Amino acid sequence: MSNMPIHLATIAALALGILAVGSPALSQTRDAETRHAAAEAAARQALQTFITQWNTAEDANLRRAMHFPFVTVPGGGVLVVDDRPQDFSAGFDQMREREGWRSSSFDFDSFTVVRSSPEKVHAEVGFSRYGADGAAYRTSRVFYIVTRGDGRWAIQLRTPAAEPGDLGADERAEIVAAARQAVLDFFTAFNTGDVDGTLATLNHPHLFMTPGGGFAVAESPGDGPRPDFDRMRADEDWHMSTLDELQASIVTRNKVHFELTFTRWNPDGTRYLTVPALWIVTRAEDHWGIQVRSLMPPTFDARTP
Repeated sequence: MSNMPIHLATIAALALGILAVGSPALSQTRDAETRHAAAEAAARQALQTFITQWNTAEDANLRRAMHFPFVTVPGGGVLVVDDRPQDFSAGFDQMREREGWRSSSFDFDSFTVVRSSPEKVHAEVGFSRYGADGAAYRTSRVFYIVTRGDGRWAIQLRTPAAEPGDLGADERAEIVAAARQAVLDFFTAFNTGDVDGTLATLNHPHLFMTPGGGFAVAESPGDGPRPDFDRMRADEDWHMSTLDELQASIVTRNKVHFELTFTRWNPDGTRYLTVPALWIVTRAEDHWGIQVRSLMPPTFDARTP
């Protein structure tokens, strides 16, 4: 698609349409995303290392297959952050006692890369847990964010990826609509320069991951960075942002993953930045809020270096 400026009124109409109904059909931008085969292979190997160390049932071994801070997103508004290796425990003794666990495996035939970059890979894989008799007693899927840091690839985030088997189409649609509204409300508040309104669409603790692996956790709305619209206007000549894509990829009763793409625009209607991302929206009691934002490298960036 052409990157030539379009009339600002067209952008405004586009934004209002998307924010009103959340329709990806109103997209302005469709840049090709680059897949990174070497990073994907490295991420797969990192998962192999992770499951190998997992089966030693030794936390000290497993920690070497992880990056810290390490995040677990169980859903329901809970975000577990282990800042240091010594903070993390997989609970192997409890699994043995509670489940009769003896070992686990990844089904690498089901390994699926969602998005990849030279520094970060979003991926899903199936897993099974086995008892003392060697029979699998649990089979499911998990989503991982695998990152490169300190010269090695390792796991940095995990969250369940399997949709409930009894989740009907109508209930699924209702969940997606509620979670989607949190994203649309974020962009509405963002485009009006409403800092408090933007923060109100988040669930806390809230995790933000940059394309290069930067990592920030805000424990509460008053903690961590707040949107600085004046700086964006001064540094980028930002005027507004639009959603180009918003697709639910994983849906449970208290957590929805959205693959999305957003674009930033100058006042004259010129596109200057387009970024793909994963946002995880969770339900904490009756509040659907954005709890994880993991950005990938821009597919279009006209900013001056």
